[in-house]
Formats: sequence, structure tokens, C-alpha cells
Amino acid sequence: MIDIPNSLVKELAARRCILFLGAGIPASCTNGKGTAFKTWKDFLIAAASLVKDGPKRAIVDNLIAEKHALLALQAIRDFADPGDYLNFLKDEFNDAGVTASALYHHIVNLDAKIVITTNFDRIYETYCWSLSSTTNSAYLALLYNSDSLFDELRSDSRLIIKAHGSIGDPSTMIFTRQEYHQAKARFAHFYELLQALFLTNTIVFLGCSLTDPDISLLLEDVKIITKQDSSKPTRTHYAFQREGEKDEIAVSDLLRTYNVKVISYGPNYKDLEPALKQLVEQVTGQRAITP
Repeated sequence: MIDIPNSLVKELAARRCILFLGAGIPASCTNGKGTAFKTWKDFLIAAASLVKDGPKRAIVDNLIAEKHALLALQAIRDFADPGDYLNFLKDEFNDAGVTASALYHHIVNLDAKIVITTNFDRIYETYCWSLSSTTNSAYLALLYNSDSLFDELRSDSRLIIKAHGSIGDPSTMIFTRQEYHQAKARFAHFYELLQALFLTNTIVFLGCSLTDPDISLLLEDVKIITKQDSSKPTRTHYAFQREGEKDEIAVSDLLRTYNVKVISYGPNYKDLEPALKQLVEQVTGQRAITP
């Protein structure tokens, strides 16, 4: 059992939370080749092999070693053969034949109205669609460049927002800092919407390291309200993180800087599954007694 704030349970029970899914969620699955999806660090190391020029490869390796993930991604994109790079992305994020892990079952049972993900794979939406015949909920997945996103926010659908695109359309995938800023310029309305969602809802980060490149890109622009300004809301957002992943100073900094409270779920990544099961049970119990 982990310590889950009652305020979070009540927010989820009232469906006032947005779930934010990071790379740790698909990493709990195996792909069609029988291997696990890569973590960000493992992905960067594998992608570095695309850079064939020795001196340029040394630059990439040094950036990875110094944990400059965004710059490393940009360098790989710039130095690699474009065709090899695209094929690598397709191979890495191909979700054909993937069986959703137990994490997906628990996430769906939290029954959030909106789920945001920076993941390129389609595992979550595919799993949701497989349940549509046995549930009363309709699930709709939309990319950040969708013209219907604003209208669908007001619909009855359970909405899955693909904030960085999808492997189904590689041209929409936002990986590097340059691609991110290009998307911001072209689809400014989406980032304004995203900021509004962050300001008016409780965000629950699942499977996210807030220092991962995809999350860092969003937090760079979408300023989660801090508690330092008394004119701003004091309700916190929450991030389920592996115990020991961040030290006490880093945890305090997340709260001060981004208003994100860390909930530790155990020393191993596999401990997230029973933690989410516990969360679902508490939320379901709260819904049962709430008029």
C-alpha cells in the first residue's frame, strides 16, 4: 500500500483530473518482436548508431553522456540519413501485435474524460477501442493538429490527445526541439488549449519522468502554476514516480517550480501496477459513496 492523498482520490472520482501518460506506460509492454519498448535512455543509445561519421557520433555520445537529451536528439536527426532515421522510428514505435499490459486496464478504469500522451504508439487507444463494445464510453484519439479538437472537448467522448503526434502518421511526430518549436508556431491554438487544460484541471502524470525529453518540451512552454504567487491556485498536480528516482531536493524543486507533488510507488518500475490498482480501488470506492 502506498500513501495516496485523499484530495487526489476525490478529484479523480469527480472526473476533474487529466491523465498524462509518458514513455513508462508502453515500456511495460513487449512489442511484436517480443522485446520491451525502450526507455528514453535506451532509445537514445540505439538511435545514436544511425550516426555513421566518427567525429559526429562522438558528439552525440557525449551529449547523451552529459544528459543533454534534446540536443542529442537534434544531433541524431541532423547527422543521420533521413531514410534510415524514418525507418528507425517506424521500427521502434511499431505497435503491431502488442498486448496491452495491466497498466492499461487500470488507467482505463480510472475513467478520466481526457487523457494526454506524448507517446507515439497507438497501444492505449487501441486498447480503449477494444473495450467499446463492453462499456458505455466512446473513445476518440486526436492529434495536436486536429481541427476538431476544440469541439470534441465538449462532446461526450473520452478524449485521447496525442500531444506529439502518432506513428500512424510519422510526419506529425514531434521529437526534437526544432520540431517542437515549429509545431508551436503552426499550431499555436493547440498550445493555448493545453495551457488552459493545465490551469483548470488536476494533472496526474503516469509513467513519466519529468526530465524526459518529451515531457521537458511541454513543461518548457506550458507553465504549470506554482504556489509562489498567492493570486494563483494552490491545488497541486501529481506525478507517480519510482521511489528513489529523485532525491529530496529534486522532489521539492518539482513542487516549487511546477506545482507537481511526487507520489512514490516503490523501488521498482513494476511496482506501478499494484499502485495503480490501489488507486482504482480507492477511486471506485469514493465514486460509490459520492452522490
